Amino acid sequence: MTVLLTLVVARSVQAVDDDAAGATEESFRAQGEGPWELLTTTGAGPVSDRLNAALRRARGRFAAVVEAGDRLEPGALAAVRGVLDDLAGRGAEPDVLYTDEQWPADGAAGIFAKPRWVPRYLEGYPYLGRMCFVRPELVERAGGFREDFAPAREWDLALRVTELDVAVAHVPVLGVARTHAPAADPVAAEAGRRAVAARYERLGIPAVVELTGDDDGQAPGFVRVWRQVEDPPLVSVVVPTAGGSRAVRGTETVLVTNALRSLAARTTYPAWEVVLVPSEHTAAEVLAECAEILGDRLRLAPVAGPFNFSRSVNTGVGAARGELVLLLNDDTEVIEPRWLERMVAVASEDGVGVVGAKLLFDDERIQHTGITFDHDGEATHVHIFEEDGPGHFGSTVVDLDFLAITGACLLVPRAVFTEVGGFTESLPLNYNDVDFCLKVGATGRTVVCTPFARLHHFESSSRVARIEDDERAALAWWDHRKHLDPYVNVRGV
Repeated sequence: MTVLLTLVVARSVQAVDDDAAGATEESFRAQGEGPWELLTTTGAGPVSDRLNAALRRARGRFAAVVEAGDRLEPGALAAVRGVLDDLAGRGAEPDVLYTDEQWPADGAAGIFAKPRWVPRYLEGYPYLGRMCFVRPELVERAGGFREDFAPAREWDLALRVTELDVAVAHVPVLGVARTHAPAADPVAAEAGRRAVAARYERLGIPAVVELTGDDDGQAPGFVRVWRQVEDPPLVSVVVPTAGGSRAVRGTETVLVTNALRSLAARTTYPAWEVVLVPSEHTAAEVLAECAEILGDRLRLAPVAGPFNFSRSVNTGVGAARGELVLLLNDDTEVIEPRWLERMVAVASEDGVGVVGAKLLFDDERIQHTGITFDHDGEATHVHIFEEDGPGHFGSTVVDLDFLAITGACLLVPRAVFTEVGGFTESLPLNYNDVDFCLKVGATGRTVVCTPFARLHHFESSSRVARIEDDERAALAWWDHRKHLDPYVNVRGV
C-alpha cells in the first residue's frame, strides 16, 4: 500500500516518555487500517536533529509531528485523507494542511477551532499547530527543524515552508488532543519573535518585530510586526458630525470636540488633516471650537439634507487631499499615540485594501475587533462585550483578515475608495461599512483589523442596529461572499 500520511512522534531521551508515547501509539492504532504509518524519533542529540532524521525516513506524501502523549481524535487521519482526496479530485491538492486541536484544561482550555489559511495570523501566533501535515521534501527544501529556535521550532518551520509559494488547506475536524499546552513562558515567546523577525530578514522587508505586552495594552506573549514606512503619506481624517453630545465618564460632552482634542493631543503620526463634514444642524460654536482645536489642519465640507452617513462620507472624501483616507466617527477617542502609524503601516502592505482598529466601550470591554457573519448571514461584531483579553487563541491581539470592519474607524487608500464607488448612499445608516468592505474584497484586496490601533467608541452598549428591508435587500447581493469569511472556522465555531 502506498503511504499517504506519516505521523512522527517526538520523544525526549528520557524513559518517562514511554507511557506518553504509548498513549499516542494507541490512538494511532485506533485510526484503523489505512495508508498511514507511525514513526518515532530515536537516539540521543538535539530534538530538531532527531525530527529531521525521522522525516527523512518517512514514506508518506505528507508528514506531521506530534509530541509523545498527544492523542489523535477518532477518525482524524481518515478525515485528512478525505480532504486530500477531494482536493486532488479537483486538481488542487495542497502542500500543507492542518486540523483543529484540543488543548488541556491546565492550559488555555478548549478547542482551537482554526480559521482558513491566513498568512498574517501565522506571523502573530503559531496557529497551524497540530496536526500540520507537510510534504517532507518541502521540509527538506526549507532547511528542516532548527534547534536554535526551540521551543518555537514548529512555528519557525511553518514560517519558512509557507514562504515557498505553497498551497495550504484547512481540515475542519478536531485532529489531536495535546498532552501539554504550548509553552507560554518568556523563552518560548522570544523564540517565536526571533522566528518571525528572521522571516522578514529573509524577505528583505524592513520591519520591527516585537512582543506584545504592557506597552501596547495587549495580552503578552504574541508577536507584532511594524513595517517601516518611509515618507509617511498624508492621511485625510473624514469626520461626519451633527455636533451632538452625550454623557462621557459622567460628564455631558460634545462628542466631536472630544474626538478632535484626543486626535490632536495624542496622535504622533506627522501627516494628517481633518475633513469635518457637519450637518446643517451643527451649532456654529461647535464648529468654532473645532477650528480652535485643529487650526490649519481643519477643512470643512458641509452637507445638507436628512442625515445620510454614506453621503457624508462621500462628501468628505471628495474634499480630501490625502493619499489615504481615514473614516472616523465623532464619538471616538484616541487611546494610543502610535495608532495611526500602525494603521498606515498595515495599509502599506501589498494587497491590503481596508484597515480597521480595535474599539473599546468606555468600560474597556470590546466593541469591535472585526466583523463576521452569523449562521443567519447577519453581520456581527467579533468578541463584542468581552473583556479586552487575548480572545480565541490570540484573535484579539494579532492582526487578522476579515470580510469587513466597522466604518467607525476605517482606513483606505483614496484611489481604492474611488475605484469601488465609495459608500453606497442607498444605505444611509446601517451596514454601509460592511457593503463597502465587501466591495473592496471583491477586487481581490484584503480587509485587516489591527488591535495595535486602539480607540474608545462611545456608542451605547445597549444600542442594537435595526436592519430595514431595503438594507437587507442591498446586502443580499453579497450572499455569495459570506461563506468566504477567512476568520470563521467552517464548522461555524
